[in-house]
Amino acid sequence: MELPAVQGSSLPESVCGKDERVQVDPMTSSPYKWICSLLIESANGGISRGSGFKIHLPDVDRTAVVTSGHCTYMYEERAYATKITVTFPGQRPVNVGANDIYASPEYINTGDRDHGYGLILLPGTSDDGFGWSAIIPDEKLNNRMVTNCGYPCDKPAGTMWITGGVIASHIANRIYYMNDPMGGQSGSPFYTWYGDYWTVLAIHSYGGCHNFAPRFTREMISRFLKRMNGLKKKTLRSVGFPDVYLRCDGTRVTQWEEAGGGTVNCQYKPPSLWESFYIYPVEMAPSLALQTTYKVVIESAHFRQVFIRMDSQGMKQCMDPGGGEVNCQFTANA
Repeated sequence: MELPAVQGSSLPESVCGKDERVQVDPMTSSPYKWICSLLIESANGGISRGSGFKIHLPDVDRTAVVTSGHCTYMYEERAYATKITVTFPGQRPVNVGANDIYASPEYINTGDRDHGYGLILLPGTSDDGFGWSAIIPDEKLNNRMVTNCGYPCDKPAGTMWITGGVIASHIANRIYYMNDPMGGQSGSPFYTWYGDYWTVLAIHSYGGCHNFAPRFTREMISRFLKRMNGLKKKTLRSVGFPDVYLRCDGTRVTQWEEAGGGTVNCQYKPPSLWESFYIYPVEMAPSLALQTTYKVVIESAHFRQVFIRMDSQGMKQCMDPGGGEVNCQFTANA
């Protein structure tokens, strides 16, 4: 049975087998300083506890705290939380109202647990936080060591506890595991050592042995950026040919095709949305990285869910006329 891991009077434990949790103390170093406790007040006056974590998301004017959808939106009440008190280690609590919290439309409309993610917006820029990946290949998840860390409600308030283990299984939008989170840890980060950094892969949300976490996805990140006014249309202009812009025609690109489809070419000056794009990250190093490195996708602003695709197989050196193939792809997986 899948159970939300928010504190509540009748929620059972999510510990699977032997309890192997270890307390984190002190909590003010990376990555623990990025994990916060949540005190959640619902529309009907109920009080619950959860967890959240800060992600590195530069070039936006708000701080992004990721959590579970059921920490920000109470599906049974069909209402957002009226207030969430966010407390990071060693910092003063910050009160957030309903205008600065978010849950996915799928979770709001149907309680869909595959989309059980939420967002809390805090003042200030989001230039500090976890690295994360929405595009880690499935084959790299098999039996991978992972860590969960948050604020369980069966321990003293404000104390942080950590547990580790291997991924038991995974599907498109979920990762299953036997780590030992408890009620109060919904919204805590599910992370691993990847690309030389601690990298968040998913959001712990549901217990039941196996526990599971909704995965980070490209769609989730694009929605967060849109909510933060950080998803803006852009054009890509040639440096060598100043009045020439990248153009994408995804008219018949309506499903994923191995070889891609549509047409990507050039246009003299941008007369239409066919030369407009959304460019946003899908994998980000943490803020403590020596360099801010990240991977992006380029999505057509006119043909939504259509992305620029590059096939450079066989290219191992500079070729004067260029080579490979550039076209479109429906959805973006890598």
